[in-house]
Amino acid sequence: MQTDIEIYLLSCPTDKIISWLEGEFNVIEKKQPTAVCTKLTFEYQQADIKVTILEQAAGKRFTSVWFDSDKTPWEDDMACARQAFSSLNCEVRCNYQGWEEAGEQDPDQWWRINQQGEGPFIWT
Repeated sequence: MQTDIEIYLLSCPTDKIISWLEGEFNVIEKKQPTAVCTKLTFEYQQADIKVTILEQAAGKRFTSVWFDSDKTPWEDDMACARQAFSSLNCEVRCNYQGWEEAGEQDPDQWWRINQQGEGPFIWT
């Protein structure tokens, strides 16, 4: 289980992302501290999961969705990315191997899911 989950969505409106999360979970708090940042808290199996949605996180077209918890329903970033793609039908990117403090993974190695399929690629 990862300590947190983060995915990047290409050209996906924040309202659509929020609707996806509201359809999957019981959202108990929603606030928008800035024009490009929305923070949610939802409940999952008696745990409060904090989510930050940040527009223009990787260039102008990508939105980051960061789940700050190890209690999410997904085993890793890739499982979350697959569900997001299935629900939102927009390109999703995530770290290929998950993040580890002492890991030796290539920071440019990513996983991409889109209408053409899914697989690893170098995001530079």
